[in-house]
Amino acid sequence: MPKVPSNLTGAAGEYFIAYKISCMGLVAALPRSGAIGVDVLVSNLDGSKTLAIQVKTTDWAERTRGRGNKKEAFQLQFPLGHKSAKINNPHLFFAFVDLRGIDNADLHPDVYLVPSRFVFDHCKAWSDQAKMVRLHVEISKLERYKNNWTALVDSLK
Repeated sequence: MPKVPSNLTGAAGEYFIAYKISCMGLVAALPRSGAIGVDVLVSNLDGSKTLAIQVKTTDWAERTRGRGNKKEAFQLQFPLGHKSAKINNPHLFFAFVDLRGIDNADLHPDVYLVPSRFVFDHCKAWSDQAKMVRLHVEISKLERYKNNWTALVDSLK
């Protein structure tokens, strides 16, 4: 399969997040382009509570270490950017979407729904010096956020 342009990969992640949110009985809105730092707005049904989500999508996030039968998954990598690394807002979550092979229809994406505070704390010591900011995190540190929508849903109650 040919390489999918990054803007389409990003759109796939945003629409997947909107789909999942809608399936939970919440309102999902994709703002028009130009909404800096917000890819999906989420609200409860009566609109009394709203959160923002910034979506970061990659076609394959898992990185391995070792060779042969000693090869094992050890890290997840997602695009981030300098501005995103500095966001510390209790009303904003990051949705790191791992499409797990965009051309494999048998695999469903994994979503790591992470509070912006986690990303801020993880990146604050080094992001200003980095040429390009990507989130590189050990799998064990993100495991509790994997496909876990509880914090988002609880914030909208």
